[in-house]
Amino acid sequence: MRKLLNKILIKFGLMITKAPTLLSDKSLDISDAFPAELTEKVTVREATQTPVNPLFDIFSADTNVHKWHHYFDIYTKHFGQYRDRPIKMLEIGVFRGGSLRMWKDYFHPDSTIVGVDIDKTCKAHEIADRNVFVRIGSQADPAFLAEVNEEFGPFDIILDDGSHKTHHQNISFGALFRSALKDGGCYMVEDVHTNYWLKHVDSEDTFIDLSKQMVDMLHEPYFDRKETNFRHDHPEAVKELELSYLAANLAGIAFYDSIVVFDKEQQYLPKSELR
Repeated sequence: MRKLLNKILIKFGLMITKAPTLLSDKSLDISDAFPAELTEKVTVREATQTPVNPLFDIFSADTNVHKWHHYFDIYTKHFGQYRDRPIKMLEIGVFRGGSLRMWKDYFHPDSTIVGVDIDKTCKAHEIADRNVFVRIGSQADPAFLAEVNEEFGPFDIILDDGSHKTHHQNISFGALFRSALKDGGCYMVEDVHTNYWLKHVDSEDTFIDLSKQMVDMLHEPYFDRKETNFRHDHPEAVKELELSYLAANLAGIAFYDSIVVFDKEQQYLPKSELR
């Protein structure tokens, strides 16, 4: 019943949120399993130093990029491995075009950078002779995303820095992870702190909710099984399993302040060995 009501209410910019306590009271419902010394309040102070890495230097040289400083070490950690060869990158959200230029300057010069945005004026930030392209359309339109993938994909990196609406983040991930991201690729969703700001929550499940569920899906092979089902040369060992696409192709998930990262790689059944 709540899902039906949400479908109706969302049309009017309203919804029944799944997590009203966190969103309205700005408080955390912390499990009693955490010891008090881990949940007591401590002071966190303003950062006084800027990141020290090549990508931040590129960012600092442009006046049309909006990024949080603490993202740059995360970018470097996950994107650095792609710098030594031409890649294809899709960025959802163009804004003033500065980030497209930043990525072009950061990655291999023969890389292709594609930005998508609903704002038609963003087309002006295309630099076709440098393989920087802009396509106009909604990240919540799977047909449009399929067209972009057909024209430019599949991609090594997909970065969602779009509307920050939760249902947009959900739809984009569902439309792109399987068909538009290469095996060995990286899907990053940033600014997920907006999942805790009510004005951005327009779906029953936020992207953070889905990401938490994907942690469970990452461990799907172990559901209703035991260790000997995976032990090398054990008579109870299973040779194959029917798993969800995510469980079969999700290598890992990394959570950071305001960023979630998904590494895509074909998976094989885990194996243990007793020597």
